Amino acid sequence: MSGSLKIRSAAVILVAVAAGAGGLSGPGPATAAVACPKAEILPRVSFKTLAGRVTYDTRKSREQLARLQGRKGAQSRKRGWNPIGLTLTELQFRMDISINTLSRKANRHCATVAGIKAELGYDEITIYIAKRYPRGSCQYLSVLEHENEHLAIFRDTLARYGPKVERRLVQAASRLKPLTGRSPNQAAAKIQKALQRKIEPLFKEMNKVMDRENDRIDTAENYHREQARCSKW
Repeated sequence: MSGSLKIRSAAVILVAVAAGAGGLSGPGPATAAVACPKAEILPRVSFKTLAGRVTYDTRKSREQLARLQGRKGAQSRKRGWNPIGLTLTELQFRMDISINTLSRKANRHCATVAGIKAELGYDEITIYIAKRYPRGSCQYLSVLEHENEHLAIFRDTLARYGPKVERRLVQAASRLKPLTGRSPNQAAAKIQKALQRKIEPLFKEMNKVMDRENDRIDTAENYHREQARCSKW
């Protein structure tokens, strides 16, 4: 069975700068209140993917796996089948953003992106195999082979979409215009939301691809074929 997928984003770091410093050199005093100056230096973006540490759990019964499957939102679409194996993980997206802020006048603060450190991937991937099947048995190896296919889908999709997310993030950060807020924190929050809006469509697409690939191997025909290899399920 396939795992549940979630996305989380992280914090914003504020860097206050004076006019003419930190890449925010702006217009003179007569026009200072009119518009936010553009950053003169492109944001620094670092990005890495996390393949995830794989752990194997053989301590749970089939009934416990069914309950775990339900709690994690990985319900089977195949009626009449009880889970004897399960692969669970969370897709994590973390983004630390450094923001240059500039006070233009009372209750008006400009913000531009100075740098981004982002991570996409999995902290941990857990493969569960029902405890009734001893390690090395025919049944155990059959379940393990199936769950390793899910593991490969998670990692292969990450490998395909990691470069796409990085390119989209670099593009969005370099094209994003200065945003304003009533406080530096509000302006920074607008920056963060604007970047997330640009890359969220890729996450949705990535999830659809993983769901489709996982469904491709989670079929009744495939289950019958795998179970035909062994006796006494």
